[in-house]
Amino acid sequence: MKPSGLRPFWLCALSLLTYLATAGRICSLVAPRAKPIFRPTAVSRVFYRAANILSSLTETTQWPSGSTAPELASDEVHVWAASLCVTPAALEALDATLSPDEKERAGKFKFEKHRNRFIAGRGALREILGEYLKLNPAALCFSYSTNGKPALAGEFASAAIHFNLAHSEDMALVAVTRVGVIGVDVECIRPVKEMDELVARFFSARETVLFQRLHPDEKAAAFFNLWTRKEALLKATGEGITRSLSLVEVSFLPGKPARLLAIAGDASKAAEWAVCELSPATGFVGAVAIKAENLTVQCGRWDHLAGQ
Repeated sequence: MKPSGLRPFWLCALSLLTYLATAGRICSLVAPRAKPIFRPTAVSRVFYRAANILSSLTETTQWPSGSTAPELASDEVHVWAASLCVTPAALEALDATLSPDEKERAGKFKFEKHRNRFIAGRGALREILGEYLKLNPAALCFSYSTNGKPALAGEFASAAIHFNLAHSEDMALVAVTRVGVIGVDVECIRPVKEMDELVARFFSARETVLFQRLHPDEKAAAFFNLWTRKEALLKATGEGITRSLSLVEVSFLPGKPARLLAIAGDASKAAEWAVCELSPATGFVGAVAIKAENLTVQCGRWDHLAGQ
């Protein structure tokens, strides 16, 4: 992608999104060591227990497994990792929980792999929310913002449950809280062509300078730190990312805590938000963002109820 002043910004941003969506490859996951999965600055306690490390994507997820939602306290954020690679029986059962509009969206995917991932992701979201609300997953209704962010609708809107869904390859993350609007993102770390150019084009001047100083071996992880932290915040606010990537500044250097540094140059606005790093499995990086402080974040691996 070559910089050009002749191309509209929204078109360049769309090109970046298309590239990231199509250039990925399924990461090879190896058995990771148990280690802290968050490096937050605005989170008071982090509960973490390593799962048994086995061979598949689901089993190499580093978080404890479960299929029952624990009590969600008023100051907590729960983040669930779910596999999008499910058995045919589970996929059929998950599909049965979707609404007609969700099934219509699934039917528009050209490739079966992408269609099945959509069904598994939306089905997992419904399962998880159904567990918290003690409802049949198929009974849930959603409304959508102008940028497509879902929220509970109808009789469920008063439940005061906020959530967000993200996925990359066969990994999905679902964040749930009572605190307020929330955003989550996850990416498979992979080589990206012309990373320096992309950072210079779409991110801030300060971020560009820091990124260019990195060793080449550090750049892929740093790039996806940048991307997931910005995306999580913009998903929380419900804004589109095409015009906002450079307005949100975040920390991203390897080994440094995740922080939101500025929003449109205003550090005080950034201080109202907590941005936390997520490490759901080897080869993946994510982030969760919420407008609050002193939170408890719990992470787990969701075992699909459907098809069991």
